[in-house]
Amino acid sequence: RERLLTPAIPMKRGRPRRTQLQCIDTIPQVNDTTFEELKSQLLELDQRILTLGQKILPKGYTMQFESPYLAISNISDKKKLSADDARILVSRALQGNLHQQYAQAFGEYYIVTTCRARSFYGKNVDTSKKIGLVIVRLKRIFIIARYDVPETSFDFIPILELFADKLAEFDY
Repeated sequence: RERLLTPAIPMKRGRPRRTQLQCIDTIPQVNDTTFEELKSQLLELDQRILTLGQKILPKGYTMQFESPYLAISNISDKKKLSADDARILVSRALQGNLHQQYAQAFGEYYIVTTCRARSFYGKNVDTSKKIGLVIVRLKRIFIIARYDVPETSFDFIPILELFADKLAEFDY
């Protein structure tokens, strides 16, 4: 009975908690590119990308393109990504400081928990909601995606990263 109550791994002081930022790769350096420059580079999205997204993404997800970002969310969500929220997310990701403050998107607040070379992953501040946010930076476009129950981060993030790889093959 005592064994069940003691932790398997002794806790160390100074050990990061799960809610703290996990930097797996180096955070991208400050970029001189601005939101307006990205917006002028890409004015429309190829129809092949939309059909590819319908094949790769889970059923029930929709895509909304507004240069320089592609918003992906569940159809059942009544909340859409506002242009102001997208501008702030893209600008902060370009500057490399998206993880330093709460991120607002789709009418919710998120905390960025993981930073990678091209991706940011976040969870909803309200832990009772099983909602997550994924932001992937490509050469000329940002993918800003929101996943919700029944999708989990373990299911959704690899699918979205695969979709981002396919977009990168098309030089986006």
